Amino acid sequence: MSGPGDRSNILYLTHNYPRHPADFSGRFIARLAAMIAQQYSRVHVLAPHDAGAALEETMDRVRVRRFRYAADANEALAYRGDWRSSSLFGPRGLWAHRRFFRAFDRETQRMIRELSPRLLHAHWWVPAGWIARRYRRDERPLIVTLHGTDVRLLRQKRWLRPLAGRVLARADLITTVSTWLADDIRTLYPRAADKIRVAPMPPDDAIFVPAATPRPANDPPLIVSVTRFTAQKRNDILIRALARLRDQGIRFCCRLIGDGGPLRQNIESLVTELGLTASVEFAGSITQTALAEEYRRADLVALTAVQEGFGMALVEAQLCGCAVVGVRSGGVTDIIEDGRTGLLARPDDPDDLAVVLEGALADSSQRPHLAASGMESARRQFSSEAIANRFIEWYKTLS
Repeated sequence: MSGPGDRSNILYLTHNYPRHPADFSGRFIARLAAMIAQQYSRVHVLAPHDAGAALEETMDRVRVRRFRYAADANEALAYRGDWRSSSLFGPRGLWAHRRFFRAFDRETQRMIRELSPRLLHAHWWVPAGWIARRYRRDERPLIVTLHGTDVRLLRQKRWLRPLAGRVLARADLITTVSTWLADDIRTLYPRAADKIRVAPMPPDDAIFVPAATPRPANDPPLIVSVTRFTAQKRNDILIRALARLRDQGIRFCCRLIGDGGPLRQNIESLVTELGLTASVEFAGSITQTALAEEYRRADLVALTAVQEGFGMALVEAQLCGCAVVGVRSGGVTDIIEDGRTGLLARPDDPDDLAVVLEGALADSSQRPHLAASGMESARRQFSSEAIANRFIEWYKTLS
């Protein structure tokens, strides 16, 4: 790592960052870090360690350090399960998991001494923002990015709001990945309104590109969903909607891509219970390159999550020329204009979702129009270069 006094360093703090090439965890942050490292400044990342991950490595020009906070078997606070439902956020959780916070804080101090970063960028207000607020200085400004799970946390657990308020008060700039999140934060913290900016994380638009040859005619049609198995992702709503399609005699194949989360076994059991094992596949984690191929093969990409901070999988699918289906909730409405750049169903309503999916599958002439409009919209609004440049301008303004 660079030595003291190198003012070109930016330090990212996060609890979620890829541990290997096929890892979905924090891949959007890794993309932003890589773009910044390529175009503007040295970027260093501090994230928790996990079993099998390197303690230090360079990934796409970004130097990553992972801090230990327990033995391998006990490093279970990050990367698995549903972070916001963790006992970390029970009444005694912050105290009970002080070892994690102490390790995060200690390694942050160490990296600041080594790097003398000119700017701190914390992803999620907790845990990274909570740690970073202590090290904000006039000569070392702080950006805090809110991604969605951390804002949902504030709606569910009111006792956390004063703690988040302390983080946001120290931040020089607060960014959110969607207008929906920005509106929420303005409501909760009106004094912070002037510091709030909106910018999603950048997609990897060098990988997520349309196919060079015509899309294959799938028989049966292929639905892809990129997910984690948590309550917020509402995988059960998708599975129940698919059961309704099957009951109407509509043929399809659905691939669930991704891994992790406490509810995978529940979803597998639901698939078996509803007699969908021949139609629903669990693909697990795959590389970004393989994911792009999945998008290019699919007839539809569906995201049924509610209160999603943004919905990066939908943008990636649009860039690959695939029609998309989401729900009217959260940041997804920044991506999909219903009937033009994709289709929207009511949240938590498998009957309505089934109707939307049925219409899209039945009308094969509609999907190319949705795909073309979605791709044009995604390229215009969400290109990696445009988003990276937005962050670079903010970095320049602050430092």
